[in-house]
Amino acid sequence: MEIIVNGEAKLVISNQLSTLLDELGYAGKRFVVELNGEIISKELYTTTVLTAADRLEIVSFVGGG
Repeated sequence: MEIIVNGEAKLVISNQLSTLLDELGYAGKRFVVELNGEIISKELYTTTVLTAADRLEIVSFVGGG
């Protein structure tokens, strides 16, 4: 299925948000997910089902100094 991730079209296998985040390499990282303009709490990652043409924005936290 095709979804938009951070403004870029991507073909993905999984339709479950938590599995997709692992597929995209976000496992173990700190980030926030917005799905179609709504922030998704971490507790809902395993129960959130994606559909074609959904828009995800994933923002990672980067330390610096």
